[in-house]
Amino acid sequence: MSICLSFQVRGLEKDTAVLCTPNQTFSLQRAHTSNMLLPIAPIRDQRKQDEDVDMDTDMDMDHAYFQEEEDSPYKKQLVVDILDSVLDVIPIAPRLDRLAELLERNQFEGWTQESKGHLYTWEQLQSIIQASDKEILQWLKERHACLIKGHWRLFKRRFLYDILQEILMSMTVLDMAAEVVDGRTLCETIENEAPERESGIESWMVEHCLSSFSENEQPPYPVYINTLDGYRAVPVVSRKDMYIYGRPSSVDHREGKQVVVEARFNVGECIVEADRAPERSQSHKFIRYFSRNHLPNDPATRFTALFEIKSKWDSQEIRPFLRDLVLDEKKLDILLLKHARSVKQAGGGVIYSSRVIK
Repeated sequence: MSICLSFQVRGLEKDTAVLCTPNQTFSLQRAHTSNMLLPIAPIRDQRKQDEDVDMDTDMDMDHAYFQEEEDSPYKKQLVVDILDSVLDVIPIAPRLDRLAELLERNQFEGWTQESKGHLYTWEQLQSIIQASDKEILQWLKERHACLIKGHWRLFKRRFLYDILQEILMSMTVLDMAAEVVDGRTLCETIENEAPERESGIESWMVEHCLSSFSENEQPPYPVYINTLDGYRAVPVVSRKDMYIYGRPSSVDHREGKQVVVEARFNVGECIVEADRAPERSQSHKFIRYFSRNHLPNDPATRFTALFEIKSKWDSQEIRPFLRDLVLDEKKLDILLLKHARSVKQAGGGVIYSSRVIK
């Protein structure tokens, strides 16, 4: 049984090259060894024949192939190379910061708002982004990117929120169960009732929105309401001064204040477990949303951003914001040791603060 392993070396001329398999990214580091390896190849037993070799061929041939003595007791070997180093292939986190930079320049918000910015095909992203195909596709899936006319596009956050609003209103009209959304029926209803909306929302946009929030890759798309609720109630928040106190019924993200909506859209701590910054005051405890997706990918810059938000972090609070930079908990501990000052608490916990004294 033969196993075929495919890989590519990716990066622009100014980048440090990385090796990518279909599923993972690796760094390439040359390590010199104390030993030396001499690859050799046998010299062909061939005599130079003036009448059989033209002038051009004669100039290209290595004379080592033709100077073997007839009476030599040993067969001559040709030293092909001198190897005194090896390439270490080390798993690393994918370098996806450039992907966000490229796609955020020209986000999709309907055909009426289209501009002439540069767009990127899948092949172009493969050649530019230093990450495996699986890691790139996972990033695109998490950010609800869509393949539009052969180019990968991000939806403008406000526009995607409007599509979600259309979905939720149609769900109310159809009296759909809150647990699972019937994506196919929903798309048909929206298309039949309002084929030419002034909002510019088309049925394929609704279908993409449903598929990106679903675990199914093909229709029908069962979309769990908690997934929609999670995006609608928290990740669409873009203002840094937006707070979620306790357990409100919902939040009006456009005005940055709490409002009461249908009971099925409840915001709890479980929704913002990974992307939250709990803070305490004398009167109450509140949670501030702060998405990991908006943080820089450079470790030092990310720690600076985190400590600007909070001067002190509990170990369990800061770790979710760093896991995409490393591959395991051991390397995460090394990252914290390098970029943060740690203080052990009496109860056994650890508090992290900035190493930079301001």
